[in-house]
Amino acid sequence: MPVQVTSFCFSSFHQRATAVFYNLFGEMAKPAFSLFFICISLGGFSNLALGSTVNQGVSVFSTYPSDNLLRACTAQQKSTEIMPAHEALVDLCSEDAISPDSFIKELSESGEFNNLLPYGEGNDYELLIANVGAAPGKRQHHTKQFAEFTLQWRGIEIDSSAYDVDAEIGDGSSKENEAQLLVSRWLEHVRKAEIFTSQFLFDALEASNYDLALQVPDTVGGFTKLDTQLFPDPFSGAITRYTHPDFEDALVDVVVYPFLAQLSSQESEILPMQLETDLQKASATAELQRLTLSQVSPTSPYTVNDKVSGWRLGLSATSETSPTIFATTYVFRQQDKIVKVSTTFPPDFSDTIINQLIVKIEVPQESELMKKVRALLLESQH
Repeated sequence: MPVQVTSFCFSSFHQRATAVFYNLFGEMAKPAFSLFFICISLGGFSNLALGSTVNQGVSVFSTYPSDNLLRACTAQQKSTEIMPAHEALVDLCSEDAISPDSFIKELSESGEFNNLLPYGEGNDYELLIANVGAAPGKRQHHTKQFAEFTLQWRGIEIDSSAYDVDAEIGDGSSKENEAQLLVSRWLEHVRKAEIFTSQFLFDALEASNYDLALQVPDTVGGFTKLDTQLFPDPFSGAITRYTHPDFEDALVDVVVYPFLAQLSSQESEILPMQLETDLQKASATAELQRLTLSQVSPTSPYTVNDKVSGWRLGLSATSETSPTIFATTYVFRQQDKIVKVSTTFPPDFSDTIINQLIVKIEVPQESELMKKVRALLLESQH
């Protein structure tokens, strides 16, 4: 039974966007401020970009065909069918001419998905499949089978494509063959268009173009840029990692992401909240690993060369059996973005590097996506 797909509602999107920032963000985008780099190690950082298989969870549903798909099927069937003039054209084609389970079977056996969830909710990505073919009792020779694959991210359509194959005459196995051909056509499109990559998602949602508009230096204070990568969520932005040739554990992470508040909001309202969230997570991690957490530099304003204002938090974690671990985090605002710089060493060493680094960073302007989100947030307040 197909599910009814409702049109995208920005109020629902706003609610989910809020959840992303205050709940999901901490799980998906933990840079160096996460005391022990437990989520983004050097190996994990290199794997932020999607490989040959789809690592994200993807829910799959059967849905109703679009008007365009029905028109294509009806036109093709009409061209092969001799019919009375009074017969309704809609009767020429039938929805779910192929069982939805056949499509799911082909997707599951393709090896392209690591986490496919048929008829399940809760994933950011949802694949909606509709298919139509010749109605029962209609001429089956020289007809085609049509299918439409629509991909959504949190309820927003980011890609839709339709395909047709020659319908086969025979038993149920012929329908499975048709499903296999249609799925293989769509998977070819997935690979060529790279529709499950962060870049495709950012482009489809009109998020900021970090690849073109984010400017960071190649070197700073003896550190060299390793790479800049997008997170798999446009609300989490992009991360740039710097490494030191002589000290393997010395890392500097620069994470740039949009804040939800209106552009008129004061930095004193936005920036401390970013560090408070980091402190809570560091405290939970330290407690879990039985470490003693100390604030070597409590959350406080931080000024670079009397020109750039931000906030800083310095932490250390100690135990009886391991060396002291340090994590220092700085947050600044540029345009509608948070620039969060995190290091694995204490403030006495990191201040100089951050002072050199922050003045060389330029961030993208407000994206069309964030303009829409902020407009909705403002509307919801009235």
